Amino acid sequence: MSIVVGDIGGTKTLLAVARPEAGGWHFEHRARLPSQDHPSLEHLLEHWLATKGDREEPISAVGLALAGPVQGENDSATARLTNLDWPPLDARGLARRFGAPVRLLNDFAAIGAGLDALRPADLDTLQAGHHDPAGLRLVVGAGTGLGTCLVGPPPQNRLFPGEGGHADFSPADAWQAALGEWVRRRLGRCTREHLLSGAGIARITAFVHEQTPAPELADALAAPDPAAAIGTLADSGNPAALQVVERFVSIYAGQVGDLALTALPRGGVFIAGGIAPRWKAHFEAPGFLQAFRNKPPMQDLAAGLPLHLIVHPEPGLLGAAAAAHRAMEPPGDTA
Repeated sequence: MSIVVGDIGGTKTLLAVARPEAGGWHFEHRARLPSQDHPSLEHLLEHWLATKGDREEPISAVGLALAGPVQGENDSATARLTNLDWPPLDARGLARRFGAPVRLLNDFAAIGAGLDALRPADLDTLQAGHHDPAGLRLVVGAGTGLGTCLVGPPPQNRLFPGEGGHADFSPADAWQAALGEWVRRRLGRCTREHLLSGAGIARITAFVHEQTPAPELADALAAPDPAAAIGTLADSGNPAALQVVERFVSIYAGQVGDLALTALPRGGVFIAGGIAPRWKAHFEAPGFLQAFRNKPPMQDLAAGLPLHLIVHPEPGLLGAAAAAHRAMEPPGDTA
């Protein structure tokens, strides 16, 4: 069985061949390609397929996690990449081209599709809570932006990707309120994603630096990737950078808590995205859970929700593989 999987972003695309193995998935022929070097998704896939060794092996299915909205489901799905000037993607057209069923998923829907394929080592449990196996699950994560997806109860595990990152930021204290107003004056409004993203880390850094100037923060803001520079400074124990990280983590926890109270995901809250796994120690610190639970009068309810950090390196590929494999099942088979 040869399932082609991809995690397609505006800057880079990660491709691989996924093969099921005992208790999970094995990925071969991994390749990271610049998305903008290709005029279309078909061209990119054909280029990669021509370069991998076993090019005569038939494709069993294709699963693609996409940084953009997906309309429709299964064979009728269509999509556009938010930051790429590619032609619209069409699952039926791609299926005809590659001679195999194709599944197109929003990138956070793909992470949701892969939850049941995660192994215990792929999760860092921050709060055990009271797990309900029939409950909703919530996936949320900050990276380039802030993604969200609800996963319906098993066995169907229906996916409901959302745009919660573009909802207005709700500050938890006076400092966060001042930060939100600082961002609003510059951008016209302050959304969750304006703070919970790589660019958001830079905004928090600039606000902290404006309040208490620090040369190292100025240097980080001038770096090509300010968020990465702040992370490096924090790892070295720099107090100013640690303050930025602690503020970011506290805001993150509070906004995840708000999303969790809205959906009541008794099956678990799963934090994904590129930032949290890199700053794992800061999410494990007491301040994260304190901010997540600080929802009076609902503190006990928040404390009862299972909360996990996904540390699998490629959850988008994992979910794309699971969705494509499901596309190969006989119609009506939901086992």
